[in-house]
Amino acid sequence: MAMRYLYRIVLIRTGLDLLALDRTFRNYAAGNGSCVGTRSPGQWTRRLDITLDLSDESECEELDRCVIRLADVIKSLPKLEIVSFAIPDPLGPEPDSVVMPFRVLDALRCSANSLRILDWSGDDFFPQVHQLEELLRDLPYLRVLRCYQLVWANGVIPSNILSSLTTLAVEELVERVGHP
Repeated sequence: MAMRYLYRIVLIRTGLDLLALDRTFRNYAAGNGSCVGTRSPGQWTRRLDITLDLSDESECEELDRCVIRLADVIKSLPKLEIVSFAIPDPLGPEPDSVVMPFRVLDALRCSANSLRILDWSGDDFFPQVHQLEELLRDLPYLRVLRCYQLVWANGVIPSNILSSLTTLAVEELVERVGHP
C-alpha cells in the first residue's frame, strides 16, 4: 500500500540513484521485486525530475550507459504526467554541444497519453529540432512546455504541433531559414 505513495515522485540526482532505480524496475519486471506479486512501482510514478550531473564520470560511469539506463527507467514509468530535465552543467566543451539522444525521447513516448508537463531547464541535453517536432506531435495531451530555446522555420512554431499547449515558456525562439 505504501509503495503507491513512495514512488509517486521520483528524483534522479546521481548515477547511483539511476542505477538503483534501474535495478529495482528490472527486478520487478523479472518477478523478483521486494514485494512479490505486486505491480512494478513504476506504475505509481507521476512525476520524474532528473538533475543528474552527466558531466561527472564518478556520478555516471559514461554518458552512453547512463543514457541507456535513463531510457530504460523512463520506459518503466508508463503513467508519467510531469518530466523535468534540469542537467546542471554543460556536458561538452560548450553549451548546446550534447543533444538528447533519440533513445530517451523514444522512451518518453511510453507516457504519450499521460504526459502533461515537459520541462527542459538548461541549454544542454536538449533534443535536435526535428526530433523535438516529432516528439511533440506524439504527445497529444501535453499542456506545458518549458525550454531554453525552440528553432523553427522563420521563427514561427506550427500551431498543429502545439495545439494542446496552454503554456509555452521559451527563453529564445530561433529563426532558422530553410528549415522544413
